[in-house]
Amino acid sequence: MNEVEKSEIEKNNKNKNDNENFSNQEDESSVLPVSIKIKNRKAFSKKIEEEFTKDIKKDEEKEKKKIERLRKRKFKLAQMFCDAVVKKYKKFIKAVVIFGSVVRGDLTEKSDIDILVIIDDTIARFTPEMREAFDIKLYDLAKSISEDISVQPAWTLTEFWDMARIGHPLLYTIVRDGWALYDAGFFVPVRKLLERGKIPHTIEAVELLIESAPKKIARVENVKLYMVAEDLYYAMLNASQAVLMYLGKESPRPKEAVKNVREYLLSNKLIEKKYVDYLEKIIKFRKDVEHKKIKDISGEKLDKFIKIAKDYVERMEGILILLQRRRKEEIIKRNYEVMIKAAITGLKIINKLPKNPKELPIAIKKYLIEEEKVNPFYENVLKKVSSMRRMVDENLVDKIPEREVELMREYVRRFVREIGEVAKKESEKTKSEL
Repeated sequence: MNEVEKSEIEKNNKNKNDNENFSNQEDESSVLPVSIKIKNRKAFSKKIEEEFTKDIKKDEEKEKKKIERLRKRKFKLAQMFCDAVVKKYKKFIKAVVIFGSVVRGDLTEKSDIDILVIIDDTIARFTPEMREAFDIKLYDLAKSISEDISVQPAWTLTEFWDMARIGHPLLYTIVRDGWALYDAGFFVPVRKLLERGKIPHTIEAVELLIESAPKKIARVENVKLYMVAEDLYYAMLNASQAVLMYLGKESPRPKEAVKNVREYLLSNKLIEKKYVDYLEKIIKFRKDVEHKKIKDISGEKLDKFIKIAKDYVERMEGILILLQRRRKEEIIKRNYEVMIKAAITGLKIINKLPKNPKELPIAIKKYLIEEEKVNPFYENVLKKVSSMRRMVDENLVDKIPEREVELMREYVRRFVREIGEVAKKESEKTKSEL
C-alpha cells in the first residue's frame, strides 16, 4: 500500500466516524424533545385536572349557596304560615312543625313545604266535621301565603301521644326530621325521648296503621270534595262579580249573586237563561257538600260540574270582552262628535262656517289651524279621531289600542277648551269695537 492509498483510507475512516458521531448526536437531539414533551404533557394534564377539580368545587359551593338561599326562603314562608296560624288559633295550637326536604336540605325549587299542625283536643272537643272545617281553613291560609306550602291534615294531641306510645312510624319520621316552628313545650321533649330510644315500635302500631289508612283516605276525599265545590263556586262568583262591576254595579254578595245576574245580565239579554241555571246548580252542589248531603261523587258527575263552571266562566269572559268593545266604540264616536261640534262652534264664532258640510275639514284647517286660532297639533288629532270613527263603521275597532282611544279623548277635551278661549277672545274683541 503506497502513501497515497494509505492517506485515502484514513480520510474515508475519518469521514465515517464523523458521520456516525453526527448520527448519534442527531438521535440524541431527536430523543430529548420527545421526553420533554411527555414530561410537559403530564404536567399539563395535571394542571388541567387541578383546574377541573377547582371548577367542580366552585360549582358545588355555588349550588350549596343556592340551596341555602332557597331553604331560607322556604323557611321564611313556613314561618309566615306558622305566625298566621298561631295568631288566629293560639288557644288550642300545641305545635307547628315543618318537615321533609326543606328541613333535610335536599330540596329543589319545586319542593313542597311540608307542615303539620298539632291541636289540643283536651281543652275542647273536636268533632270530625270540626276537624274537616279546620283542615280547610289551614289549607286556604297556606295557599294565601304560598302555593308551595303543603299543610297536612291536623293531628290532635291525643293522636300524637297515642302514636308516641306505640312508636308509630309516621311519628318517627316527623319527630326525627321535623323542626318546630312553634312549640307549646312537648315536641322537643318527645324528640329527646326518641333519640334516647325510649319510643319503641310495637305490633299495635302496625295494626293502627292498617286500620287508620281507609279513614285517612275518606277524610282527604271529603276535604278534597269540599275544596273542589268551593273552587267551582268562587270561579263562577268572581266571574259574575267582574262583569257586574264593569257595568257599574256593586260587587254582589254571594247570597245575591243569582238575583243580580238575573236582573242585570239576563234581563238585558247579555246571557241566556241556562247560565243562570248553571250558577244555581253549582251553588246547590256547594251547599250539599258543605252540609254533608253529598259525601261522595263519581268522576263522571264531577266532570259535568267542572264543565258547567268552565262554560259559565268562558261566557262571562265573552261578555266582558263585548262590553269593553262597546265602551271603546262609544268613546270613539263621542270623541268624533264632540270635536266636530266644537270645531263648528269655533267656525261660527269667527263667521267662517261653510254652508256645505263637506267643506268643513277644509274650513277647520284654513280658519282654525292655519290662522292659529288653535294649536296646529289638532290637525293630526282630527285626522286620528276621524280615522278611528271610520274604523268603527268598518268593524275594525279591535285594532285600535285602548291607550290611543283614551289619549284622543284627552286631546279632544283640550281642543274644546281652546275653542272656548277662541270664543272668549272674539267676545272681548266685539266688546272693544263697540
